[in-house]
Amino acid sequence: MEQLNPLQWAILPLKKYATFSGRAPRAEYWWFYLLTVVVDGVAKLFDAAIGDGDTINTITNLAFLLPMLAVTVRRLHDTNRSGWWALVFFVAVAITGAAAVFAAMRVAPGSSAAMFAAMIVAILCLLGVGLTLLVFMVQPGTQGPNEYGADPYGPSELEEVFA
Repeated sequence: MEQLNPLQWAILPLKKYATFSGRAPRAEYWWFYLLTVVVDGVAKLFDAAIGDGDTINTITNLAFLLPMLAVTVRRLHDTNRSGWWALVFFVAVAITGAAAVFAAMRVAPGSSAAMFAAMIVAILCLLGVGLTLLVFMVQPGTQGPNEYGADPYGPSELEEVFA
């Protein structure tokens, strides 16, 4: 693979907007992640400047949602894991959100301790899943081809010698 500069790595997932197959190396994932954080910050500044709520920020978040999900799945593929691991995080977020809604709706005096405990468990699950995915994202990809495709960095010198 040719050498890419950080901006080229960051833009690459936008070129593969909804490509869920193949592999994404760490550079592609993390430079794109940094790009999304920067764009999010700039969008929030624009929203604050024009005083229009979160309109621009919401639009940019929706625009980056599919490429972020796709590059996450490809990054998981690079570590030889199924892309369904990304769904585990969304399920954990949904469970935590549902627990928060139920906690807000239950204001009966006897149920507050149980709902508080449920919220704590849901938040701990979310943190556990988030940390697990973080570990997966920072691990190096498998060298050489795996079941999801060829090595994004190309064949190693050793593979070329013994090919």
